[in-house]
Amino acid sequence: MLTDEQPYFSVIMPVYNRAELVKQSIDSVLRQTFQDFELICINDGSTDNTLEVLSELEKIDSRIKVVSHENKGRCQARNSGIAHAKGKWIAFLDSDDFYLDNHLETLQNLIKRFPSFSGITTELVFEDRIRDHNKCRYYRDFVVLSLDDFADTNPISLNQFCYNKASCPDLLFPEINILAAEDLLFFRMFSNRYKILKSGIITNFVNTHENRSVNLISPELFVYWNVFATNYFIDNFHVPEKIEKSMRQYVQLVISNVYLSAKKTKEGSRELLKVLKYPSTYRKVLFYKALIKLFIN
Repeated sequence: MLTDEQPYFSVIMPVYNRAELVKQSIDSVLRQTFQDFELICINDGSTDNTLEVLSELEKIDSRIKVVSHENKGRCQARNSGIAHAKGKWIAFLDSDDFYLDNHLETLQNLIKRFPSFSGITTELVFEDRIRDHNKCRYYRDFVVLSLDDFADTNPISLNQFCYNKASCPDLLFPEINILAAEDLLFFRMFSNRYKILKSGIITNFVNTHENRSVNLISPELFVYWNVFATNYFIDNFHVPEKIEKSMRQYVQLVISNVYLSAKKTKEGSRELLKVLKYPSTYRKVLFYKALIKLFIN
């Protein structure tokens, strides 16, 4: 049980209308082989009985802390958790996903082994396969991620990640209402200042049910929020010119793919022609997918 001493990890879990799923996610934290943690659950204005479920669990285990406020969105909910966190390291978990039992222990071992890094991340299982957007670059035991790695894709998720609170005392999610791509925006902000060590050890499981937030928005809205996140980052942070160009090329290709998927050939072709060179493997994949759609149409 949690004592008055500072816990090693603070696990931040924003929760919105997850009464049927949140207990499984919380149980995955409580089953950790490394037990020095607190779990902060932020009820973000749920309209079902999520708060009742959380309150009952809070009574059972003193490591669980429940914070409840009106609906503010995931960014501000996570910031609420960070504000209440007492742990040395901040970790995250979505309220419909799961830690494998080794997650926190693996992170703690990596932290001890690589003390110079402010951010540490592991690997996850997405259904029955390893999530690896760019396998030729990331399929190694360890890799160091910098801002360039987040220019045209997001190679990690918040569930895999933890950071040192003392090293990043002013690190928060942007106080904006964004419905998608907030994790990509956060990692761009983080990697613009700090390096991230990525391990290939699998410690997370993604639950791909139909009510996942990513499944509830249209492709057009997904593109909109990715464009918004990219423009917000470029407008508010110093971004090297080469990386800014890569980010804008990526956005144009994503837009092109959405247009072509919707049979809007003229608009898709226009966006496709804006980008002539694609040094990134992932951008090449998007480029050729767009070309195939163009010729099929």
